[in-house]
Amino acid sequence: MIWEDVLGWKEDALDLAIDALIRIRKRAYTVGEYIQSIDVTSGWSGAGATAAQERRDSLEDSSELVLGLIGDLISGLSTAQHGVAEVRLSVSEALSRAGFFGFDISASGNVSDPTPACWLDIDEKLEREAALNGAQRNVRDALDKAADVDAALKAVFDAVGQGKASQVEDLSDTPGLADSPPVGASTQEVAAWWDALTDEERQRMIREYPRQLGNLDGIDAWARNEANQHNLDEDLTAVEQRIAELEGQLNYKEPKPGEPSDNISYQDPALVTELQELERQRDDILSIKDALAQGSHTQLLLYEPATGGPGNELTHAAIAVGNVDTADYVATYVPGMTTTVEDMPGLTKDMQNLRRIANGNTDGESVATVAWMGYDAPPDVPAAAGLGRAETGGDSLAAFVEGIEDSRNVDGQGSGVYQTVLGHSYGSTTSSYGVAQARPGVVDGYAVFGSPGVFHGSWDMNVPEDNRYVLRFDNDPMGWGNAIVSGSDGVPPGSGALGKDPYYDDGFTHLNPKDANTTVTGHSGYLVNNSKAQEQLANVVVGTAG
Repeated sequence: MIWEDVLGWKEDALDLAIDALIRIRKRAYTVGEYIQSIDVTSGWSGAGATAAQERRDSLEDSSELVLGLIGDLISGLSTAQHGVAEVRLSVSEALSRAGFFGFDISASGNVSDPTPACWLDIDEKLEREAALNGAQRNVRDALDKAADVDAALKAVFDAVGQGKASQVEDLSDTPGLADSPPVGASTQEVAAWWDALTDEERQRMIREYPRQLGNLDGIDAWARNEANQHNLDEDLTAVEQRIAELEGQLNYKEPKPGEPSDNISYQDPALVTELQELERQRDDILSIKDALAQGSHTQLLLYEPATGGPGNELTHAAIAVGNVDTADYVATYVPGMTTTVEDMPGLTKDMQNLRRIANGNTDGESVATVAWMGYDAPPDVPAAAGLGRAETGGDSLAAFVEGIEDSRNVDGQGSGVYQTVLGHSYGSTTSSYGVAQARPGVVDGYAVFGSPGVFHGSWDMNVPEDNRYVLRFDNDPMGWGNAIVSGSDGVPPGSGALGKDPYYDDGFTHLNPKDANTTVTGHSGYLVNNSKAQEQLANVVVGTAG
C-alpha cells in the first residue's frame, strides 16, 4: 500500500453498510423472538410433535447463528470505520504539517523539505526538522494502520462467508452484540453497538448498567441523561446516609475514664476526614442538581464522581441545555482555571443565555449548548503553568464531541449536527488539544477567548480554516502570560508556556467583543448576558460569525 492509496479513504463510506446491517439485525431479532414463542407441545404428542419441536429448535438455532454472523459484520465494519478514521486523521495531520511548512510528500509517502538549510537560523532549522519528522511519522502511521484495517476486515468477511460466528448466544443474551456496554471501544463502535440494540435491549442496559452507560461517548444523550440522573440520585442517598452516620458518631459524648462505651471512633481523625470528603461530594451533587433545575430541558451528559486519582481529583460533569439528540447546532463550552462543578449553576445559566441568543439567530433551527466540566481545571496559577491537565482534558473532550457526532449518525445521512467548541482561559488550551485530536469533520467551528495559548497553533486544528475565531478584550491580561516560557518541553520554539497565542495566529479570525454599550470587560466579560461578546459567540455557534 502506498501513500496515494489512502488519500481518498473516508469512514463515511461504511455508514450505509453498517446502518443496513443494523436494520437487518433488528428484523432478524424479531423473527427469532417469533420462532422462540411458537408452542408445538400443547395438546399434541407423538412422532409429529417431536418432529415439529425439533424443527422449531433448529430454526431457533439458525436464527441465533444468523444474529451472531450479523453482529460480527456490524462489529467488524464499525471497527474498520474507526480504523479508517484514524488513517484519515494521520493523513490530515501530515497534510497540515506539509502545507504549513511547505514540505513535499511523494506518491510513496516520503516527506522532504525543499527549503535550503542555509536559509534558516538554528531555531527555524530545529522547528522544521521536528515538523518534518512529525509529518513522516504521520504518513507511516497512516500506511501501517491502513494495512491493519484491510487485513482485519478481510478476516471478518472470510469467517462470516464460511458461516463461522465468533459467538452464538440465546436471544436473551443480546445475540451478536456485546452483552454489556463495551469497554475501550471507539465512539463509532459504541454508536454501532447502541444503534443495533432493540428498544427493549436498550432499556435493559440502562437498568442493569447505568454507571457504565452514563459516561459512554457514542450513545444517545437521552440515555446518558437517564443513567446519570439515576446515578446522581443514588449517590446522594448513599452520601447523606453515611454523613448522618458519621455525624452521630463524631457528636457522641466522650465517656469518662473507666466508663464502658461502644463508640470507639470518637474524634477519630480518619472519620473526620471521611466526613469532610463526603460533604464535598454532597455539595458537588447538589450543585449539579441545582444546575439541572435551571432550564426547562437539561440533560446530564457526564457525571463522574471524584476518585482522588490523577485526572479525576475533582468531580466531573457536563450539562446540556436543549436536546443534544435533535438540535441542529450543538456548542460545547470548556471553562478554565479554578472552575469546578460547584460553578455548574452559573455555567449552565451562561449556556442557557447563550442558547437563547443563538436560537434567535437561526431560521427556525434548534440549538443546544453544553457546559463541559470534564477535566480537572487548574486550581491556581502555578498549576495552570503546565500542560498536563490540558492534555488529559483534551483527550476526554475529543471523545465527547466525537460521541455526539457518532450518536447522531444514522441511515448513512451523516449526523446533521453543526458542532462548535468554545474555550475560555485555560479551557482554550484544553479545548485546543481536543479539537486537534477530534476527527476531521466533527468540529465545525471553534472560538477561544481570554486565551493564554493553544496547542501548536491553528494549522494543527481539525476545524475548517474559516471557522476558527479568537476574542480578547484590551484589558484582559491573560495573553501576557504566553510570554513567560518559550520552547518548553513539548511546545514548539517561539511559543509560550501554554502554546501559541491565538490572537497573533493568522489562522484565527478576530472577533471584536466590545461595542459602545459594553460595560463589563476584562478576563471574565465574554459571556455577560446581552453583551457584544456573547452575541459574537452566539454567531460562532450557528456558523454566522466573521
